[in-house]
Amino acid sequence: MAGLARTAGGAPEGVLVRAGLAALRERLGTVTGGGFSGLAARIPPLRPGRPELARALYRGLFCFADATIECQPSDVFSLAAPSEGWRDELTSFAWLQHLEATDQDLYRTYARSLFEIWHGQPRHSSFLSSCRRLGACAQFAHFILQGSPDRFESLFYARMASEARILARQRAPTPEGELARCAALLATGLTFRGGAGLRDEALSRLAGILPTLILADGGPSDRSPATLLHVLAQLLPLRLALEAERIAIPREMNAAIERALPMLRMLCHGDGGLAVFQGVTHPQPGLVRAVLSRDEVLGRPLSQASHSGFCRLAQGQSVVIADVGAAGPCQSALAFELSDGPQRIVINCGAPPRASERWRQASCSASAHSTLALESVPEQALQGFFSRRPRRLAQRPVAADLLTTPHGLLLKAQIPHAANGLLHAREFFLSANGTDFRGEDRLTQMAEPDGEAQGFTLRFHLHPAIKPERGPNGAITLALPGGGSWVFSARGGQMLLEDSISLASGPGPRKSRQIVIRGQAGRPERVNWAFKKQPAA
Repeated sequence: MAGLARTAGGAPEGVLVRAGLAALRERLGTVTGGGFSGLAARIPPLRPGRPELARALYRGLFCFADATIECQPSDVFSLAAPSEGWRDELTSFAWLQHLEATDQDLYRTYARSLFEIWHGQPRHSSFLSSCRRLGACAQFAHFILQGSPDRFESLFYARMASEARILARQRAPTPEGELARCAALLATGLTFRGGAGLRDEALSRLAGILPTLILADGGPSDRSPATLLHVLAQLLPLRLALEAERIAIPREMNAAIERALPMLRMLCHGDGGLAVFQGVTHPQPGLVRAVLSRDEVLGRPLSQASHSGFCRLAQGQSVVIADVGAAGPCQSALAFELSDGPQRIVINCGAPPRASERWRQASCSASAHSTLALESVPEQALQGFFSRRPRRLAQRPVAADLLTTPHGLLLKAQIPHAANGLLHAREFFLSANGTDFRGEDRLTQMAEPDGEAQGFTLRFHLHPAIKPERGPNGAITLALPGGGSWVFSARGGQMLLEDSISLASGPGPRKSRQIVIRGQAGRPERVNWAFKKQPAA
């Protein structure tokens, strides 16, 4: 098969080349020309559904994308949706997992009735929603069809074949979209008799797309921990089904999974959830646990991932995860997060799952991360949480070196901001017992300064559960909700406590606090700061 098309710079475009599309359509036309003829493999769910949500659906409560609509099931696919996200979740049919978790005929009948209602409505689904729907209907086809009338069985098989044909003709908008398409078509080819050709073609396409999504160190090509989690969540159930059917798994698929699992462990805190970098909207500890429960190798988390641009310092109960990578969706160069066991202390603000463009831009700014931001003219920024508007920085390569010393772990990293003629160097040190975490930030001129000294702000965004209190000596005590505390102190610059917001720590935005240190480049020459865990009383 032809490989993925690439841009002039060598980056993957994430869509099938014409030859690949033609081959897929030809193979799909052969497979589905006479319709599917029965059920074959079962694709195990990654985690069980929730019967209480099935009961809510049966009562006519449709809760998707932070909105709930109560209506007659016969109306749900025709009414005006409160948001595109709500519509996508409804038409994705991912809620079938909750009906399946009951294993009751009542809910089988209800699933069939909802399918028939949707079948009679005009089609209006996003590309990803269509992929998710085809994959979900294939995954839960055994549940839906058990004891079904012949009339419904014929309808279901015909619609699945039609959906597969439509999906094969569409162009995937992104590499992630191409993965979702391949996963859906592979699930379809595994589940239905007569789908072997479709299955083999989807496996071939997966082998081509995965090296562009999963880097050599196991990290995601877009540098988002959420993307890595979602790739694994799609691939692991399919691999389990392939193994159960004794079907050869492409080497590229196995290799990508085995690289990605240790990387996922690297990007998780002690609470089991994702570190909040590069557009993460929720830590998703439940899905992370489900994915890692399928890890038979149990590989140790990486300490440094040079291709993906992340470092992890773990000592005692403390974990520090730092972004030392190149360009990504967010300006988070040299940002970090700190956790003590299951409690996060220093975080990044994260991204809102559904918000205006202004909110999205603010959440991607350097000011929304625990790092240094160079400032332009002071303005009233979004909602007052980012008190000065950051200048958009040119993305430059980050140089990082992680060292093991007799006393602990030392990370040295730096990034040039050529447009400002400045070099930002940052060092982290985590002691061997994990109770002493220190850092240093330096801004140095790489060229003769033009005008007055550049202002900067260092931010340390705190988790909403952390209660900061400034003491008489200027240090800030950070009280943890389960007991215990850390103390933050700093030297250099003006230290303040200000309001912040956490966008990725729950169902909606939560107020939080941030420690802020302001200064000007070279005044002082460096800022030293420290987090020290206090002994138990």
